[in-house]
Amino acid sequence: MNANASTAVALIGVGQLFDAIEAHWPLVGEGRLLHTLRLTATDDAGAQTAALLASVDPTRTAFFAALDSQAINHARLDVYATARLRGFRAASVRHPSAIVAPDARIGENCWIGAGALLARGVRIGHNTIVSDGVRLDAGAQLGSHGWVGAGASVGARTQVGPHALIGADVRLAADLRIGRHCVVDVPGTYAESLADGTFIDPLFPLPVRIYDGA
Repeated sequence: MNANASTAVALIGVGQLFDAIEAHWPLVGEGRLLHTLRLTATDDAGAQTAALLASVDPTRTAFFAALDSQAINHARLDVYATARLRGFRAASVRHPSAIVAPDARIGENCWIGAGALLARGVRIGHNTIVSDGVRLDAGAQLGSHGWVGAGASVGARTQVGPHALIGADVRLAADLRIGRHCVVDVPGTYAESLADGTFIDPLFPLPVRIYDGA
């Protein structure tokens, strides 16, 4: 977990990730006190977060926004941004079975799941979730506000842009450029770069580009 002066962490969210971190806190919390602030829904996550944190002291408590990948991570971004604007610092949390190279750099509000492997030179932006069993090869980069599903892998030197979702068991080859707001959620191996806003999911098994209609 990222070091700061706080002795407690407010876990804010709902869903499988929230439940998993809460259940495993004795393993991942490094002795810190946990406050669980469960949201009732995700469509007004920012407003709920503001209300839940109203009586919490930001000088003594860090936070972790734990939500799954709904709406390409926007609900988690709402929680993260709301807490940061109120002066809270975000903790990053990793499972003790994850293997992280000494020179890997991990931003704030990141989760590194059980059995994940982060090789040398890996860079992960703020507010990004790396699920169980993910492999990030040497020099791989993940942009901020992203999600990588269980068992996925990102090849050496491949760059994944901000707000991207890489689904479970997706394998990205080396030296690719995956653009901003991309979704790759059909298991398999991908060996070509993707432009910003490309969707590959069960509804669109062939790449579909999302354009701004303005």
